[in-house]
Amino acid sequence: MAVNEFYKSIGVDPTEVLHRFGNNEAMLEKFLIKFLKDPSFVSLEEAMEISDWDAVFRAAHTLKGLSSNFDFKLLYELSAKIVEKYRATQFEEIPLLFEQLKVSYQTTIASLKENFVVL
Repeated sequence: MAVNEFYKSIGVDPTEVLHRFGNNEAMLEKFLIKFLKDPSFVSLEEAMEISDWDAVFRAAHTLKGLSSNFDFKLLYELSAKIVEKYRATQFEEIPLLFEQLKVSYQTTIASLKENFVVL
């Protein structure tokens, strides 16, 4: 069961997220695979490179929502912190949070690719 193995690999119980997807494991798997192609992280990374804080906010906010839907807890927490720092105009704290988020994102993506056949 790829969904259970994937969530086990990232240390999350899939019960809640499966419930959110109507206990339809095939649908959840379909959307997890779609997450691999979502441009939010790339947009965030590009915005960070040029310190476009408004674009950083938009991309982090989108990634926060996606992460919440999939119960990617660490990605959610880090995205939420970036959003909070933007709102508090504490831009100098965002790069460190982004580096932590980047590691978590890469780990999540690697695990998705390990657990699902991606065409």
